[in-house]
Amino acid sequence: MKKEVIHFVQYVLVKILFFGAAYPLQAQVSNPSSWESFVGSDENRLVSDTLRLQTFGDSEWDNWGYTLTVNSSLIQEKHTIKIPVGSGIIFSPFSLNNYTNVKIVSHIAGLKLEPGELLLFNVHRNNSDEVITGNTPEQGKDYMGYRYLTIGSNPSSFAITTNKKVNTQNGYYMTDSVFAYGDIPSYSLFSGIGNWNDTTLWSHLPPLRHRNALIKGNVSITTDTYCKDIAIHSGSLEINPGSLFILQNLDLYENKASLHSGGTILLSGRITFHKTFEEPGKWYFISFPFDVYPPGIDLHFEQKDATPNDGGNYFYVQSYNGDKRASSNQSAGNWEVVPIRPDNVPLFEKNKGYLIALDEKTTNRTLSFSSRPGDIPENFANIGAIAIPLNSDSSSGNQENHGWYLCGNPFPALLPLTQIEKNKALDGNIYVYDGNGYKTYSLNSNYALPPFAAFFVKASSPTELKISSNSTPTKAINIIPTNFPMSKSITEPHPDKQSTEIELPNTEDFRFFIKDGQLHLQNIPEAGYIKVFNMMGHCMFQKRIRQGSLVVPFTNLSGMYILQIHSANYQKYYKVVLP
Repeated sequence: MKKEVIHFVQYVLVKILFFGAAYPLQAQVSNPSSWESFVGSDENRLVSDTLRLQTFGDSEWDNWGYTLTVNSSLIQEKHTIKIPVGSGIIFSPFSLNNYTNVKIVSHIAGLKLEPGELLLFNVHRNNSDEVITGNTPEQGKDYMGYRYLTIGSNPSSFAITTNKKVNTQNGYYMTDSVFAYGDIPSYSLFSGIGNWNDTTLWSHLPPLRHRNALIKGNVSITTDTYCKDIAIHSGSLEINPGSLFILQNLDLYENKASLHSGGTILLSGRITFHKTFEEPGKWYFISFPFDVYPPGIDLHFEQKDATPNDGGNYFYVQSYNGDKRASSNQSAGNWEVVPIRPDNVPLFEKNKGYLIALDEKTTNRTLSFSSRPGDIPENFANIGAIAIPLNSDSSSGNQENHGWYLCGNPFPALLPLTQIEKNKALDGNIYVYDGNGYKTYSLNSNYALPPFAAFFVKASSPTELKISSNSTPTKAINIIPTNFPMSKSITEPHPDKQSTEIELPNTEDFRFFIKDGQLHLQNIPEAGYIKVFNMMGHCMFQKRIRQGSLVVPFTNLSGMYILQIHSANYQKYYKVVLP
């Protein structure tokens, strides 16, 4: 009997964690613009998913509530429910929702049973209540060995009851596990703003266990959650403090996708960042919050060095040598071609900035970068630090050429400059390329770096930049634009040539008001869009806006809403009441 119990536990875990894991990543997932149509199509394959489980122990996967009736009791050390004849157990009903082909499986045995002391299952299916006989004891055989009993045809409620005869031996049934499983689409799409467990924000229920999530909104994890693969585009995922999130793989599409964490993340597979380069043949700044080894680069591309070639699907990488600049006392000629690395040496070191360019003759402008499996620590996207190694002597040469280092954002999320802790070794600024030169941003300013951005700092000695715990910004911030291409004439930062007047949109004069069912926007700082969400997080309205003033009619909306105003350099949320 003990051997059968072990087998059952393994069977359940396989069903929960690994069934369907061999399915390849759907081709449509790599194109975020098709997610809406994909999740509703036949291409969104069905997988078998255990939607309810109860093992009567302390398993974190137990999610099926139950009530014991009459004399039933829990034998804690055996994780078993003892059901004396005449007693029972009632499980909480559940909604079938997007599930099909649902079955309930129970693992049950019995001892000291008299004929007529039936094992009965009370179920609701096909719009009616039914009583199904699970066991009929026979004369001379007063026991039932552990067995799996299955009820099919989409039951949505389940209870175990038993009959007691007058001449009873005080026999009993016992169960150590009950679960329900069914078929459901593998991928579910999240849109809006809200909690992971909010079923109304997903196309096919919150994806748990071995199901997959596509995210085009802002979703938060508030309880321990397990999912298989996640892809984020134009949205964010936040793990709240104290919460555990378990997943296999994470795909981030462009730097508008982000991950914040105040809790713990267990990521067994890879993180992959997908970036599209607008202009092949030009240099772009880039960084990664994880090491990227050569095998983690898109297989459709090949790295090349400075050697002339005929062109093709190639990419090129340069790093900045601040020590060379300090020792030579020259503010030009300090970019160096990164050589082709062996597979066990990172091509891109985490939290370090680089220049990258695609070949002018490439046929594909999107390049993917992946971490190694198992490389992501539990505190990823929560705690960050950037080492600033300086090997040159600051006492010699021109101080203006000493201490330059190209850093990377250590978070796959916005990095408000105020989260960089004060450091006496820094000059109090960062330096970011703006398409023409470098602009200076104070660490005390209300600006933030996008994920995967690179920026220069100037330090007087070797140090470490410590980043305070990562969290979603609560105040309006200006996002520093960083995706400017650099021509073949590569420039370097220089204190005398920086632009310290940050010509970003003036948001102080922006105002709005609601009158006669219309939203009046005045002094819009720059082009972008507005979204209106109801208090459940559903997007009810979306519209592109231009710089200046605009009147938007809201004839079909009334009540309290959240207004989001978003542009390349500005984002803010307001609570509004529409009459």
